[in-house]
Amino acid sequence: MLKSEINELEKSVGAILDDGSSTSHPGYQQQLAEQVALVKNRCADLKKKWTHELLSSAKELVIKRYVQYHQAGIIRLSDMVSRHVPEQQQSVQSDAFAEVNAEMENVLEFLRRQFYQYFDLDHKATIYYCELLNLKITAFEPGLRTYNNPAVDTTLVATVLLSVNEIVAEGPLSGISYRQADQALNLVRMTHQLLLSGTDTTTDSLFRALYQQNFNSLHFYNWYQEHLLTQLSKINDQQSRQDFINNRIKTLSGIFVSPEKALQAELPSTVTFIIPLLREQTGPDAKQKRVKSSATRFPLNLSVPQFALFIRIFYKAGCFPIDNVAMITRFFTEHFTTKKQPHISSKSFGRAFYSLDQSAAAIVQEYLQKMLNYLNKTYFP
Repeated sequence: MLKSEINELEKSVGAILDDGSSTSHPGYQQQLAEQVALVKNRCADLKKKWTHELLSSAKELVIKRYVQYHQAGIIRLSDMVSRHVPEQQQSVQSDAFAEVNAEMENVLEFLRRQFYQYFDLDHKATIYYCELLNLKITAFEPGLRTYNNPAVDTTLVATVLLSVNEIVAEGPLSGISYRQADQALNLVRMTHQLLLSGTDTTTDSLFRALYQQNFNSLHFYNWYQEHLLTQLSKINDQQSRQDFINNRIKTLSGIFVSPEKALQAELPSTVTFIIPLLREQTGPDAKQKRVKSSATRFPLNLSVPQFALFIRIFYKAGCFPIDNVAMITRFFTEHFTTKKQPHISSKSFGRAFYSLDQSAAAIVQEYLQKMLNYLNKTYFP
């Protein structure tokens, strides 16, 4: 049963991408429309075939392999189309490519909804899906960015948007899973609903809701660390601080946090990093721990494009033992600042990481030459 049912779809998509006809050719627009219509027919045929095949008496394992095999194949085709979108977005080609991608995304959605128990949520989502996700999240942003209520710390709201936007920005670059994409949208939608639905939301109730949703972003951890230290600084005696910590731990320990809802699968859950942080604030050396934990990021005399290019060079030269670009860039944006950016956005850092900025390259080349001169002078005189 495990055989490719998307051969014809691959041929139709390939014909569109490989078509060397000039867009100004008189018959090009009609030809492209026919090719797009053929892709739509192929997609409709797949739905009919899958409905028959997947409702057969095949074994569960075979069906799972069958679904995920075709899921991966269509995602690959969709990303091929996305990477062929012309730079000039308003064109006959870009509209046609968008139609093709929309149709293939519809097929993926069909697989996901009709055969959800077999669909791989941890597979990287299509670039097109990430673009749609970005539009959905952007729709919530105006209300969240202008929200103003003394009962809610707006920096926590900003933390949600920052974390989610960084995750979404990784989609077209290094990829994010369907599970991550859904969780990102869920976090923004939930925050929007809590703040703007008329409920009496406070900083604490929003924090607990995010904690329960396993909002395991480093930005969230940093926000809570600063928030906690601020709260503790207002409590004068040791016993009151201890009671405050104990109540916090008791409250949070009673909240179930689903591991599957993690925004970032490679990081520990909110339980793993929030509860230990609270426990660190108890005991005779708690004050010393609080001072240590409030350390600032390390400043660099570089711009974001220059810094990103340095990290790209290290990555390309094999200096890092891992290949996960998102994890690498996230670490450096969390621990360093540049000349004009006290808080580096992973989105802007990611763009700079992949861009071809010759002016930044010239500065980096100058630094590298100075380094090389120092090495030659000091170690190879």
